[in-house]
Amino acid sequence: MTTSTAGSSSASPASVAPASSSSSSSLSRPRERAAALPQVRHNWIDNLQGQLFGVVMIAFGMSMLHSLGLIIGQVAGVAFLVSYATGVSFGTAFALINLPFYLLAALRMGAAFTWRTLAAVTAVSVLTNIAGNYISYSHLDPLVGAVLAGLCVGIGLIGLFRHQASCGGMSILASYLQERTGFKAGWLLMGFDLVLFATAACFMPADRVLYSLVGAIVMNLFVAWNHRYEWYIAR
Repeated sequence: MTTSTAGSSSASPASVAPASSSSSSSLSRPRERAAALPQVRHNWIDNLQGQLFGVVMIAFGMSMLHSLGLIIGQVAGVAFLVSYATGVSFGTAFALINLPFYLLAALRMGAAFTWRTLAAVTAVSVLTNIAGNYISYSHLDPLVGAVLAGLCVGIGLIGLFRHQASCGGMSILASYLQERTGFKAGWLLMGFDLVLFATAACFMPADRVLYSLVGAIVMNLFVAWNHRYEWYIAR
């Protein structure tokens, strides 16, 4: 992921002081502060390497969760439950469940974003399915694995977000409904995950659900803390 600023700038963004207290107060919001800073654009190589990094990290995290029999939040969690209940591979379930969201992404985010998301979801599905051929875990503590997986998936999602892609799923629907109805996307995602983990508790051992919940919390906190406009200005 590229975080450099334009080399022609005579001063770094951090060294530019606000002209007055009024201008400082006008930049109090993250988006406003980010918009006031010099911006650079990603080229196609920047985007490609960022998306590849995101895909690999997400698939690595998913492979840890799968080896432990755990789940994670949102659509990936549904795919894990379907996989455990039916024997269908996680990758197949994940790819199929995401199909309806591509249409919504095309309508709301545009064709380029949709194609990048389709490519990311497909790559994560394939890599997670074949990860067992190259990586095995002779011993992985469930709590440690849940935390590591949450971090890996979280940083992978940030890699995709920063390079104009996503891993599909409920985040697209939540953003769309927030735009159309005003209902906060975060509340919808939280409600979905509550239903998901309540359903998982009916089919999975309680300790596995608890470990899965820890991983999901770690992932969401990592993304919420680090995916901030004022910390990253490339577009």
